[in-house]
Amino acid sequence: MNCATISIEKIAMGITANQNQFQTDLQLQKMSQQQIQTLKYLAMGSKDLREEILKAVDNNPALEIVFDPFEINYKNSQKISSSDNQNILEQTEDKTETLQQHLINQVNLEKLSEDEHSLCIALIQNLDKNGCYGSMLDPVTLLDKNRPQQNKKMLSKCMDLIHHLDPVGVCCKTPEESLLIQAQVKADASELTLFLLNNHLELLVPPVSAQVQKNIKKYLEKWHSQSFAAETPIDNIPITIEEVQNSIDYIRNLNPHPAAAFAYDENASRFNQPDVVLTVEPQEGYLSEDDFENGKIKGTDKIWFQVKYASGILPEIRLNPVYSKMPQNKKYFVEGKEFIQSLLYRKNTIALQGCAIVAAQKKFFLEGKGNLVPLTRRQLAKICNIHESTVSRMANKKNSKYIQCQWGIFPADYFFTSGIDTNNGKKISSETIKSKLSQIIEATHNANLSDSQLTQILNQQGIKIARRTVTKYRTQLNIQNSYQR
Repeated sequence: MNCATISIEKIAMGITANQNQFQTDLQLQKMSQQQIQTLKYLAMGSKDLREEILKAVDNNPALEIVFDPFEINYKNSQKISSSDNQNILEQTEDKTETLQQHLINQVNLEKLSEDEHSLCIALIQNLDKNGCYGSMLDPVTLLDKNRPQQNKKMLSKCMDLIHHLDPVGVCCKTPEESLLIQAQVKADASELTLFLLNNHLELLVPPVSAQVQKNIKKYLEKWHSQSFAAETPIDNIPITIEEVQNSIDYIRNLNPHPAAAFAYDENASRFNQPDVVLTVEPQEGYLSEDDFENGKIKGTDKIWFQVKYASGILPEIRLNPVYSKMPQNKKYFVEGKEFIQSLLYRKNTIALQGCAIVAAQKKFFLEGKGNLVPLTRRQLAKICNIHESTVSRMANKKNSKYIQCQWGIFPADYFFTSGIDTNNGKKISSETIKSKLSQIIEATHNANLSDSQLTQILNQQGIKIARRTVTKYRTQLNIQNSYQR
């Protein structure tokens, strides 16, 4: 993951200086073409911006791609896959059935509990077009906190189930992991083959048996020269030319693109690449199980947040310095520089707002849903010292930026919520009220309380709310009225 770490403290530091200047320029003068483009890129979602970057590289020879997360970066899959296999993949007839539909149809035939079925569906709906959940998503975040039975053990079971469905090898982090899963499911791979597939595919380059044999022996010698080295699964296996060739042939027959035969419908997938990734850590070391209670982090003043801007699916680009020294091509260099500056502004703006959201909604990020505080776009703009329209470009519903935390992946818009007055003079967010309302209805299910009765209970809890507002929130929660319940 290509990330730039932005600590919350940077909100009040130099990161805002460029923002202020840029915003002032926009307000005091007619916007230049670059400024117009910059705001356009800020409003774009990652998918559209990716296309824009690739187009810019194609049209400007001064720009070059350093790294592209969508170009499969494991040399070996392209080199060791047989041409026949690749031809089959390329010639595969387009199908109308999506990968999600195909997998869900199979899951529906399995004997699963309601919690298991729900978790399988969540996993499937968060797969990308390659059948992977990607490096940016931790499947643990898909566990429904309202379903206590959903835990890491159930998650492992559900992922294993999906691994065995057709096509074998989806629901993995990377294509490399998919190859390993395929071999494990087939259950006929040698120890050497499994070893190579388990994070040692680089030893297969070049895929010539004699050279691979040398690569393996060299790796083992280097590994065992280290004092901490443990025994490997292939220490007691003769690494013959024949064994090596068998492993190469076996891996060639695996499919690095198991989802290629299916249509991809973005509307059928909930897969979203986060723009901001949040981790919560103590000041010393990582969180242990003792730091949690009922899945939530215990109150402690030693907790701090690490906010990272994540490039996600965006290619990393740079300027070719040669073009700055070529007068006839200098225009390409200038345009390329302006383009990169625009991308940097977008990156800094998203990171800045991500930090501000985390600072404002600290309780949510520590304790989960039901703990949002009232927050408006205007308030966040004031915190960041930027224009409200800039915040809107990050949190628009069409191309929202996404924040990943331990509770899942959320659109930035999720963290902006209105407030209702309480008896103590403070405001409580609409999201928190919905959570309380849901809890009341669940706790008094047999009573079938009317909206008027629910309003009274909330009023007794110090929340000044009208019955029509309770009705609106109940409807938004997809909870039937008292007669239907």
